[in-house]
Amino acid sequence: MEKKEMEIVRHTTMNHLEVFIVEMTSRGPHGHDDFELGMILEGTMTLFLEQEQYHLKAGDIYFINRYQVHSFSNKTGRNRILAFQIDSDFYKHIFYQSKFLHFEDTVFCNGPFYLQLRRLLLNCARCYFSETTYNELKCSELLIEIMYQLLTNARPSFTSEKEYNAAQTASHRINRITDYIAEHSSEKISLQDIADLEHITTYHASHFITKILGISFQDYLNNVRFEHALELIQNSDLSILDICMETGFSSSRYLNKLFEEKMGCTAREYLKTSKKPHLIDTVLPTDNIQKRYSFEQSAFILQKVPD
Repeated sequence: MEKKEMEIVRHTTMNHLEVFIVEMTSRGPHGHDDFELGMILEGTMTLFLEQEQYHLKAGDIYFINRYQVHSFSNKTGRNRILAFQIDSDFYKHIFYQSKFLHFEDTVFCNGPFYLQLRRLLLNCARCYFSETTYNELKCSELLIEIMYQLLTNARPSFTSEKEYNAAQTASHRINRITDYIAEHSSEKISLQDIADLEHITTYHASHFITKILGISFQDYLNNVRFEHALELIQNSDLSILDICMETGFSSSRYLNKLFEEKMGCTAREYLKTSKKPHLIDTVLPTDNIQKRYSFEQSAFILQKVPD
């Protein structure tokens, strides 16, 4: 299981824009300052967004607002996602209200606006991965057009400064909490540890986690431990007892109970089964398993995407 981290989006090719193609298996809950748009190029993916689940297929486009806590899961096969992360400061000099901008619509999959948005995103991505002169200016032009199209078609609203600050605080807090759980999941940790980390009461910590993630602290901790145990069963020769000790489960009985809930069999039965069942996509993901394609690979993939 990879260490969970607070997501800091790094804009490497252009100061205000990061575009990448990624093969996504799992990305745990997190939030960030950037607007995020994504297009499913191949396969499927489940997007978890503020306790809502969106099952996305090839061609679908999703949008994530600033500081919206989200996660991704795909347990059923290979996929490819074209993702755009746009620095919010890019828009503030030409549209001062962008700081408080919030779009109600999340997924776009058909209709004239969808076709227009798809065309703009593909043009922007191809420009980004090209070596043409002044491609940053062209990408910036397309980003402005993308924002205009969203403003006129995706049900925009504007939060108050109080609501904006609350969303920012919640995003930073859940990043810290999920990082802490990932780092200490094999130890004996409790809700009190989370409360101490955030200098709040256990009641406040419990309510916050359930509100943001849609599940309790204990259920989320169990998911982290379970996914780590599943990885060890798949990729190591450790015994079931050793895996329990390694992942923080107090006994194999409890691990087997979770296996039966999530996989439909015990851990030992899973080991003996030649055709391994998949962890269902509706389980909130906790680990980070993804593969980014290189600049050159991304440019080649985009050449094969139809207009």
